[in-house]
Amino acid sequence: MTVVLWRLNFLDLQPSCVSASVRFPSLFLPPSAIRLDPNSKALILAQLGIHILSLFVINCGSSAYTLPNCCIMHYSPLLSILFFSLLQSATAQQDSNRHPSLLGFRHKHKSLSKNVLLKNATSFQGDSPAELEKRDGTKYVFMHHIVGNTYSYGPDDWKDDIRQIAAKGVDAIALNIGSSSWQPDQIRSAYAAAASIGSNLKLFISFDFTEMACSVSDVVSRVNELAGHPNQFKVNGKPMISSYAGDCLGQSGWASIKSQTNGYLMPFIWGLEGQFNNWPSLDSWYCWGCAWPQGNADKTTDDDNYYINQLGSRYATTISVWMYTHYGYKNFYQRGDNWLINTRWEQLVAMRDKLTFVEMVTWNDFGESDYFGPVKGAQPDGTTWATNFPHTAWYDMSQYYITAFKTGSYPAITEDVIYYWARPHPAGATASGDSLGRPTGFDWTPDTLWAVVFASSTSTVTLKCGSSSQTFTNVAAGVTKLKIPLAAGKITVTMVKNGQTVINETPSDFTFVTNPVLYNYNAYVGSAKATSPPVPATSTTTTASTTTATPASSTVTTPSSTPISNTGWTYLGCYPDYSPRTLANGLYLSENTQTVAKCLASCSAQGYKYAGTEYGIECFCSNSITAGVTATSSSECNMPCAGKASDICGGGNRISIYSSTGAAPTSSATTTPTATSPTATSTSFSYYGCVAEGTTGSRRALTSASFSQSNMTPQVCQTLCAGYQYAGVEYGSECYCGNTLTNNGATGAVIPASNCASSCSGDASQVCGGGWIMSVYSKAAAPPSSSTWTSAGCYVDGGDRMLRGSSTSQAGMTTEICIGICSSQSFTLAATEYGSECYCGSQLYKTGGAGVATSSNECNMPCGGNSAQTCGAGWRGNLYTAPGTAIARRHTSRRRLALF
Repeated sequence: MTVVLWRLNFLDLQPSCVSASVRFPSLFLPPSAIRLDPNSKALILAQLGIHILSLFVINCGSSAYTLPNCCIMHYSPLLSILFFSLLQSATAQQDSNRHPSLLGFRHKHKSLSKNVLLKNATSFQGDSPAELEKRDGTKYVFMHHIVGNTYSYGPDDWKDDIRQIAAKGVDAIALNIGSSSWQPDQIRSAYAAAASIGSNLKLFISFDFTEMACSVSDVVSRVNELAGHPNQFKVNGKPMISSYAGDCLGQSGWASIKSQTNGYLMPFIWGLEGQFNNWPSLDSWYCWGCAWPQGNADKTTDDDNYYINQLGSRYATTISVWMYTHYGYKNFYQRGDNWLINTRWEQLVAMRDKLTFVEMVTWNDFGESDYFGPVKGAQPDGTTWATNFPHTAWYDMSQYYITAFKTGSYPAITEDVIYYWARPHPAGATASGDSLGRPTGFDWTPDTLWAVVFASSTSTVTLKCGSSSQTFTNVAAGVTKLKIPLAAGKITVTMVKNGQTVINETPSDFTFVTNPVLYNYNAYVGSAKATSPPVPATSTTTTASTTTATPASSTVTTPSSTPISNTGWTYLGCYPDYSPRTLANGLYLSENTQTVAKCLASCSAQGYKYAGTEYGIECFCSNSITAGVTATSSSECNMPCAGKASDICGGGNRISIYSSTGAAPTSSATTTPTATSPTATSTSFSYYGCVAEGTTGSRRALTSASFSQSNMTPQVCQTLCAGYQYAGVEYGSECYCGNTLTNNGATGAVIPASNCASSCSGDASQVCGGGWIMSVYSKAAAPPSSSTWTSAGCYVDGGDRMLRGSSTSQAGMTTEICIGICSSQSFTLAATEYGSECYCGSQLYKTGGAGVATSSNECNMPCGGNSAQTCGAGWRGNLYTAPGTAIARRHTSRRRLALF
């Protein structure tokens, strides 16, 4: 048989290094038994008929193990390498036949893949069973957090992470600490942040001994410093102590830590298979590598069951979403296909009676693509695959499974959501500008758009990516997994219920391309939630087809390569747009009412020389066109602008570019807006408060338009958002516009002003939000007061919503504020609900039990901003009408669709 002894993907082993004999204490291997696999760069032991039973670590040059000199010199940059002791016995042969599971553990930083043939052993001996058994059956879910990626974190960043992690039901954060001198202060900052916001989320330290010195006194000091903190996670009064690695401490070291801290020990130490009884100090042990399949196959529970047979209920395990890294020293893809995240959760829920602890891996390991949280903080140098590849939708989806694992029952699905994810290029593509080459395991992943539908009732779902499309009829209530092949172009997901489209989403920031510049096997993850259908302009309005991006010739004016009248701009042509962007290092805007004129005005106002429209809704501004990019056929820019169908706004990966015929470009986008910018001034806005972004999808609470400029101030943002109800500044230089603050899971609620602490990039004396926190400004309440509108009484509302124009929520809601919001958007009906919610529309919908008048006594909740007023109640709304408005109730019929 052929056995892989070890694999060093980051080394270029030379054949001469394995031509000599390799001596082990109990086995001599002649040169003929050793060869180098030139394809996998793995040392192979050939035709030995031996079995691998245990694992240990030695240093290069150890007297116990002699390597050929050339190999020792070649390995000299490594701190240590891994070997297996090789034994041969009939007992081992029989046992290995019974337990054929191969389990690999990925080193989080050095990425050694260690394939171990596992052997069953005696039962684990820990502390007294009475102390360790969770007699109440409580289950806990942890989130692994890499502190090494938090160098730039401030208190607000920790508060943000803690809020987001706690929101989905996670019980504690495992803070992975390494050797950097600044990391202990970040640990303290995390504990302080949890306490300052009154969070019930707990924390504990996970010591990374692949980086840290193996010092008992250091571990004891750090644990005891925080053991009494109110947010310290404890098991039966004992502070949790975890680790990644730790065999260097030995049983005696761990026993000493336990005695000096009264801690509960739950490390991950590899190589203990068959030896757990020799480590009696350990209270539990968790399996890091059990989160992923260890080859080109779906994840199973074989590995879990192997350890459960030894550890019983003291066994803890992990779940993850993906694994891909692309550095010069580690370059691999580990299989995450076939809905790994869902399948793994389903496995854990099914075996919950055997588990107490599950750890989610990880919140922020961007370098290896296994992150649940937003991409922020520090990333390892050379990381090109995480930015603009969100994973937060995976965490949103996990809430359903976290609840099931902790309670034993899957929660009812009350909201329709499509979660979807995909890689950005074919697995077998050749990247034109990447010298590293494809990662190992690249050929394990299919080119597939994965989707999971959470449906409250039967629906029809369509998945599209470029030319690939499939419609799935009669998608049942519950959780349904779907997939289609990927093709070049944009992703679109739709859901239709009762003849009405309730989901129709095309993420503007993702395109599947066939000719990548850099390799990227990370996943882009999104989600689309069902919304009520828009109010039609008239009863005869026809919805435009969504099956083609090419407009009818009679309604589209093709841009000509001539000056654009009265704009000072000239059309240059249609250009391809991939990574890097054709118009880079400038301004990016995206809004659902995009037109050529809007884009040109925005770029002109900021002093840019070039403007480009793309994909119907996008606008790019820059002072240069990326070198080497040339115009293509104008017919390839064929997508109508979202805000004006007679305009062309590029296409998929095609951008319609215009050049300013005015002044020469400036060195940076710091020009004060000119008369071509929106005419509204900051005086039309008033400060609303500090508001957190959402928790799902893109997380953006304001979704209509976005800007990022080096001269950002609240006044600049308000000017850019003149056509919207809200303007929000964030993270010093960002600006967001919209008419509602409750998109993507945001509540719109005002939080303490201390959370908005970032200085504005254009004026350091002003505040521009924080990390995922906005300083929000709202249009002044200039519309008519409630005295000019008429109260129509108390009405029943429902999931279908009786008013479907727009909605918002704010802590200081009053009747006047809601009427002002609706009036400013030209709606004629307004309704306040649940003390803080406002709904607008021009037609009263009466479906699903909504839109029915009821007793005024049922609207009994005081308004958040004026307790003398009532703002509806739960599913009850105080309805108001504009002067001269009669309530028109719209009944929508439910038609039975015949499918052939």
